[in-house]
Amino acid sequence: MSIKIPFRKVSIPVALQAATTEALESGVIAATDALEAEVTDATGMAYALSTSSSTAALHLAMCALDLKRGDKILCPVNGFVDLPEVVRHFDAEPVFVDTLPGSYAIDPDKLAEAAEKIKGKKLRAVIVSHPGGRPAPMAAIRDVAEQYDLKIIEDATEAVGASYVGVDSDMVVIGFGSKIDNTIDGGVLLTNNEHYYERGKLLRNHGIVYTSKETHYLYDVLAVGCQYRMNEFSALYCRALFAENTKSMARRRAIAAAYFSKLKSLKTVTLPEKVDGHLYTQFIVTIETNRDTFARKLQEKGIEVSVQHIPLNFTKYYKEKYGYKVFDFPQALDAYQKTMFLPIYPEMSDDEVAYVCEAIREIAASHR
Repeated sequence: MSIKIPFRKVSIPVALQAATTEALESGVIAATDALEAEVTDATGMAYALSTSSSTAALHLAMCALDLKRGDKILCPVNGFVDLPEVVRHFDAEPVFVDTLPGSYAIDPDKLAEAAEKIKGKKLRAVIVSHPGGRPAPMAAIRDVAEQYDLKIIEDATEAVGASYVGVDSDMVVIGFGSKIDNTIDGGVLLTNNEHYYERGKLLRNHGIVYTSKETHYLYDVLAVGCQYRMNEFSALYCRALFAENTKSMARRRAIAAAYFSKLKSLKTVTLPEKVDGHLYTQFIVTIETNRDTFARKLQEKGIEVSVQHIPLNFTKYYKEKYGYKVFDFPQALDAYQKTMFLPIYPEMSDDEVAYVCEAIREIAASHR
């Protein structure tokens, strides 16, 4: 019998059908407001702005900062392409920073080195992410940020629901759905800063303000914004996903525990370090030699895996724009060459997890 275990599956929340039916029958949908209230309540942050995607939320954060041409934003070199992308849209400059070995989060020491080189030259902020749901060293990053007067923009798209999110940040971006299968997308920009909230709220809707409570079609335009708003049907989906998030986190941790138990002591496979607060949105293992061969053998057994984001200094645009070289960020390069992401999603059955573990042990026994 052919077995197929995808790297991820579309998650259809149980509550979605009932919520959609109720909205259609009543003719009233106020899901965006409800989502924002639920997220602020869960995170303890003061303000939330729902957006059409997490990338839109990140771009809106740059708008709230009032980013200008030539401003500089520090960001991890192993992040997804939307991190520097939203900076370049303002003709501002992303400055890449290498990552910590083993955790793949931005390295606070390298962050300080980069900030020191730029100090006083329009340095504005740092974007911090939590790769695979492992918490970045936020206290150390906050120390650097305070020293160099940096705002912290937290990309928490892989850490939705984590207790550490927002504690040390000026703005936080979370996301729902998948950037891979495109089934649903949505984001939220969170902040405790009223100015950022009001600025983001204005620009989220084309810079429009309505000038009359009695006459709904009268408005004025105060700034150049864009359409970043989340639509109500997407908000229904995102609310249902968010409601199931606690259960989803628990299931991922259970799968991670099985991986730790059944894959320990393999000579060719290094498991991630166990740390408090890890959500295991990705389960990242290190294959010291011939990672791609190992991955192909898993593929032959019907198991899909993925790898670390391509280091941004490898990509044509940033390499040519800033003259980066392949070995400029050795830790990110090492991670890209050796790491592998195993399937870990709430819908995985125990039998599927066992099959993945059995396949990895079998391949590891003869892998060189």
